[in-house]
Amino acid sequence: MRSILAIAQRELRAYFVSPLAYVVIGFFLAVTGLFFDLFVRSYSQASLQAGMNPYLAEQLNLHDALIRPLYSNFHVILLFIVPLVSMRLLAEEKKQGTAELLLTAPITTSELVLGKFTGAMGFLMVILLLTIQYPLFLWGAGSAPPFGSFISAFAGACLLSGAFLSVGLFMSSLTENQIVAAVTSFVLLLMLWVIGFAGQMAGGKLEVLFKAISLTENTEDFSKGVVDTKNVVFFLSFIALNLFLTQRAVESRRWR
Repeated sequence: MRSILAIAQRELRAYFVSPLAYVVIGFFLAVTGLFFDLFVRSYSQASLQAGMNPYLAEQLNLHDALIRPLYSNFHVILLFIVPLVSMRLLAEEKKQGTAELLLTAPITTSELVLGKFTGAMGFLMVILLLTIQYPLFLWGAGSAPPFGSFISAFAGACLLSGAFLSVGLFMSSLTENQIVAAVTSFVLLLMLWVIGFAGQMAGGKLEVLFKAISLTENTEDFSKGVVDTKNVVFFLSFIALNLFLTQRAVESRRWR
């Protein structure tokens, strides 16, 4: 455990001494802030219309009108950000020649992989925690979304980030080129993102299969404010599988 925490601290520190971290955080805040402003304006306009129409007032829901679409957009932004965060984790070690030092250090391959993952996940959690300001703003304005539904949406974003990161870490273990790692991660994640839509067109058993492995489908319940153990197990299993594949990829290099 000490080795994992030491590696995680090293990785987390490395992010904040790099300008890339501040570029990523600045980009994330700028885009999410823009979306939040647009959704708030849209909700305000809908509220004014609902004041004159009782039927619209019954249909108006703060979570569905603001929190749900906001976090759905967060997911899309993470699709672009996470490959940039993960691309350097192992690829940079190979390029700089420090991978050999890590592989000969008195740590196991599993500790190395978990340390790298934990450090990068810590950085992503810093980014995600910045999104709490949006519901806090709503609570301060007196338009409080249901606390449980917000926690569900936030938990879904955390699990999705972990899934994205595990894929990025695996891709980073296969190459020493950071750009290649980022591009391949993005392409693979995009395929897993849209595979649910492909399943709808295929129909039948393929639709069931594609939806079962679709990242989009498995985040849908979280966005609705529902925590389903099936979706939690899917994400934890998905992360574990990619970490195992990463461990095997690194292990194969250790024995070369």
